[in-house]
Amino acid sequence: MKVVIAQRDLFSSLPDISLLKGKRIKMGFEADHLNCKTYQRLKKLLPDCLLVPTEKVVESLSVKKDKNEIEKIKKAISITDRVFSEILDFIKPGVIELDVSAEMEYRMKKYGSSTPYFETIVASGKRAALPHGVASSKKIGKNEFVTMDFGAVFEGYTADLTRTVVVGKANKRQKQVYNLVLRAQIRAISKARPKMKACDLDKVARGVIKKAGYGKYFGHGLGHGIGILIHDNPVVNPTNQQFLEPGMVITIEPGIYIPNWGGVRIEDDVLITQRGCEVLTTAEKSLIEL
Repeated sequence: MKVVIAQRDLFSSLPDISLLKGKRIKMGFEADHLNCKTYQRLKKLLPDCLLVPTEKVVESLSVKKDKNEIEKIKKAISITDRVFSEILDFIKPGVIELDVSAEMEYRMKKYGSSTPYFETIVASGKRAALPHGVASSKKIGKNEFVTMDFGAVFEGYTADLTRTVVVGKANKRQKQVYNLVLRAQIRAISKARPKMKACDLDKVARGVIKKAGYGKYFGHGLGHGIGILIHDNPVVNPTNQQFLEPGMVITIEPGIYIPNWGGVRIEDDVLITQRGCEVLTTAEKSLIEL
């Protein structure tokens, strides 16, 4: 195999590749990502090439992780777990969400992470009802939920962890909602296995929450793959018919989000194995009252 290093932009170097010269040469392109203008440019640069649309060819190569990739993901997870255990002493009434996220990101880098692939979520009080409530200037109040969603990156591979804690003493409703989400998550983990459809795994957790009367407050999919992308395949949601396979690393993250009240999400990273799954996350997930 000959490696060609583009001196200008990538497409301009394509006509110099001998493999693409001549008649009846087929070249695939990702149909989901190539716009019309770029397609027309390709046709002009490679007039004798037959351009063939493809879908998710590159993504399919990254779905199942090998041993080396799994070790890198585990390292990213270990950094993330460590930061979660340490940040608990930092969280107190009156502390600003942005200060919590900054401290978490500092510690991740201190322990070997590169820049996280997604903005750290710290959402307290009523803001915990926002599934993607990135840290704000809000001060954390007493007896509030605080949801933290973050992940270290080690040598290009990411972790993804969510934990929800209470700053103070949890009231009856907070305990009820938290334990319901935890029960749904544990149930899904116990059922995750190869040859299971992603939608069926989603149904396991969603069924627990729906049966308890909170179905309308669980508005996103159960999880997603992770690796060199923070949102990799497979997507674990109510519609995805894709089968789980050994070597996939996915998140399992049910949540309940109640407007003008708050919310809970609990997320672990899970490796699909030959017989079931292995939970890679070690961070405590029973209800923590700070």
